[in-house]
Amino acid sequence: MKIIIKTIPFVLFFLFIGCREEWSAVQASPTVLIVKKVPLTVGNKTTEVFRIEQPDGTWGFQGIQGEDFNTIVKNETNVPTVIHWHGLIVPNDADGVPNMTQPAIPPGGEYPYHFKLTQSGTYWMHSHYGLQTERYLSAPFIIHEAQEKDANTQEVVMFITDYSHKSPETILKELKSKSSMQMSSKPDLTDVTYDALLTNYKTLQDPEIIKVKPEQTVRLRLINAASGSNVFIKTGDLKGTVIATDGQPIHPFSGTKFPLAVAQRLDILVTIPKQGGAYPILAQGEGTQLQTGLILATPEASIPSLNEQAKTVEDALNYDQERQYKAVTPLSVKKPEQTLLASLDGNMKNYVWMINNQAWPNVTPLEANPFKRVEIVFKNTTGMSHPMHLHGHTFEVTEIDGQPLHNGPMRDTVLVMPHSTVKIQFDSNNPGNWPLHCHLAYHQAAGMMTFVNYKGIQIPQLKSLE
Repeated sequence: MKIIIKTIPFVLFFLFIGCREEWSAVQASPTVLIVKKVPLTVGNKTTEVFRIEQPDGTWGFQGIQGEDFNTIVKNETNVPTVIHWHGLIVPNDADGVPNMTQPAIPPGGEYPYHFKLTQSGTYWMHSHYGLQTERYLSAPFIIHEAQEKDANTQEVVMFITDYSHKSPETILKELKSKSSMQMSSKPDLTDVTYDALLTNYKTLQDPEIIKVKPEQTVRLRLINAASGSNVFIKTGDLKGTVIATDGQPIHPFSGTKFPLAVAQRLDILVTIPKQGGAYPILAQGEGTQLQTGLILATPEASIPSLNEQAKTVEDALNYDQERQYKAVTPLSVKKPEQTLLASLDGNMKNYVWMINNQAWPNVTPLEANPFKRVEIVFKNTTGMSHPMHLHGHTFEVTEIDGQPLHNGPMRDTVLVMPHSTVKIQFDSNNPGNWPLHCHLAYHQAAGMMTFVNYKGIQIPQLKSLE
């Protein structure tokens, strides 16, 4: 299976070896991010997908903590869109949610976004309009620390997506039909049968090959931008050390296999051995044999041929590593001053997914008191896991199935396993109306979304996300 992008040459979003002056430059005039359509060939079929790039063809965006993000998004497609800055702490009017925080950007139109980059780490951007993310209206968004500089560390972005030859609209229609249970052999793990997994727009038939040096450290910035595929990251012969979850630093955690739910990110360090060689970094879909990845290779290394199908089906994700991740900068210790319940409800039979038995847009928001320590209790009543994303905030995972976590990981997206309960805490210091939703694209499209409304903030007139 071969993949081809017929557009401006692909620019890999990597390498942090430039001089300090480059990273510390102050952004003066607005940058431009262009939303466009490009042809994509997987196997023998070609379709149109989206791409977010700068005028010079650079995919996505990279910036420096503390600088202004002053950007104009230009929509060069024939359909409306918006851009949401996933994981970023932004003012509510910059959140990029249609009919809630801004109007859609019409075909040929543009929209300004302006806010300060208060964080550093691995984030991403994507459409919040209809089913556009399923066709790759998404891209990496990397924020470097101002003092970050290590000549021996190379950065590599691994942007993971899933792909189906069927259109997203067809998939959703089939899921809602009476035959939806035939869509997947394992409906408790995945409800869509995808044709391929991709990394940086490429399959393993023609993977990205990243040139590295012996004894060099590589910082893998892993982003699960898939529509419905939780994955396991496998570093193979290289020991991996996780240093951040969802852009937030954790105490180093080492291994060779790491769960990564939809919309989550991991920063993993690996070191190339002295003898050099070629080292695949793979991601295999939960409950499937599909895999994707890229290859780290020293000069003159023999490049292995990789199969898009693993030899065995991958198991389900679990909480084991989540319980072991320890945040470097957790929230201050404080008893929650307010607790909100988010019951995750729905079923495959009717393909209706809800929060507190309400489907978007007919929802009652969760009301948060401002400037309090707020706890959200996610109680999953369903047989599927749900990666739950809260806009505009970073939260701490504080409890899993009644077991408290001491200095649990800081995140913006937490995976809630079937028939389990997860508690998170955050400080309500960013007033507005903030979506809270499952990041499985078709679950969200089928209604699994609500929002947190700060008390005293006017509630918008809600519509569908189209």
